[in-house]
Amino acid sequence: MATGKFGVGVIGCGTVGGGVVKLLVEEAENLRRKTGVAVELCKAADIDPAKRKSTGLAAERLTENAQEILDDPAIRVVVEVIGGVKAAYSLVEAALTAGKHVVTANKELIAKKGPELLALARKHNVTLHFEASSCGGIPVISALGQSLAVNRFERLYGIVNGTTNFILTKMHREGAKFAAVLREAQELGYAEADPTADVDGHDATYKLAILAALAFNTAVDYREIFTEGIRGVTARDIELAKEYGYVIKLLAIGIEHDEKSVELRVHPMMIRRDHPLAAVNDSFNAVFARGNYVGDVMFYGRGAGALPTASAILGDIIDLAMHHPQGGVSGRMNFGARKKHVVPMGEVVSKFYLRLEVKDRPGVLATIAKIFGECEVSIAGVKQKEATGKEAELVILTHEVRESAMQKAVADIRKLDVVLGVRSLLRADS
Repeated sequence: MATGKFGVGVIGCGTVGGGVVKLLVEEAENLRRKTGVAVELCKAADIDPAKRKSTGLAAERLTENAQEILDDPAIRVVVEVIGGVKAAYSLVEAALTAGKHVVTANKELIAKKGPELLALARKHNVTLHFEASSCGGIPVISALGQSLAVNRFERLYGIVNGTTNFILTKMHREGAKFAAVLREAQELGYAEADPTADVDGHDATYKLAILAALAFNTAVDYREIFTEGIRGVTARDIELAKEYGYVIKLLAIGIEHDEKSVELRVHPMMIRRDHPLAAVNDSFNAVFARGNYVGDVMFYGRGAGALPTASAILGDIIDLAMHHPQGGVSGRMNFGARKKHVVPMGEVVSKFYLRLEVKDRPGVLATIAKIFGECEVSIAGVKQKEATGKEAELVILTHEVRESAMQKAVADIRKLDVVLGVRSLLRADS
């Protein structure tokens, strides 16, 4: 039988907040059986009356003023699902200071203010949980921060943004152009009206900052993560990648070099079609990690959506109700205990795919090869495509080379009068 009540307040009644409300109401008896306490939704707040009404809650359990949730002594845990940083930070800070646990799905908040808020939670002997902040319904935070915490992780590869994965999957399957698929993603609700955060890689960067902090035990400044989005990926690149046995994905990559340094980057990457991540399609997310004890593991599932994300939030609430009803912090809060050096992008080593439009005349390849030699870039293969007698397309794959050397070679190649344009430059997995 239940031995008390564990009050919950939800701030934000949008897509995810509505999902949280739905699960708290519909799964109340299931939650009581699992936790031994009555997990009770006391109140939900949103300034938008339409969103409040959409929850279906009685008027006495709804408010436009989030302060009512912060002031209610019956509420033990506050769920923050409004997004953004400024207002969310103020609410989370106030909740922690008031001695309330907090559960959030806000990746930008945790990436930018996580260490600060976690220190505040420890100070007030409460817990800040953020399972849903990185991959929606996939329990990767608890796995890295708790279940697999004994491991020293060597590397981490993630498809952590469903919007870009949906776009690249459609382009791969149908040969469609980026702009057309982006419009379709917006019509289906996978992409926002302003898709910048997704297609330019910022969303994935916030998530990598969180995952890397846990996997590599380092404080991560998201601004140190190299970030490049998918706007430059064309249908032609995807077609040629297929010819070479590759699939193009937007990857969040973390690689530990040694005890003091780590490599962190987000960008499109050509990965071999036999790699497990190559089969992660549509809006699904996956994180592939290698630990020194567990070996290779992969977490796969819905990375967004009302109910998958709400599922992860409810998991955090259950953990709090079962293990911290009277206060106390969680092992998952050991978030980036020290600061490792982030390897500059110029020192990162990759294979590269380069697509050039050149004048169709003798000696062009030799001129380009000479620049590669001067920059110490080793060519693995070259194909000439679609020569017209006036213009030709050159596709070049390199062996592993430093980023700085490749960028220098490309800059010099751009200056050649026989080069009409550098159409694409993509990194390729080894």
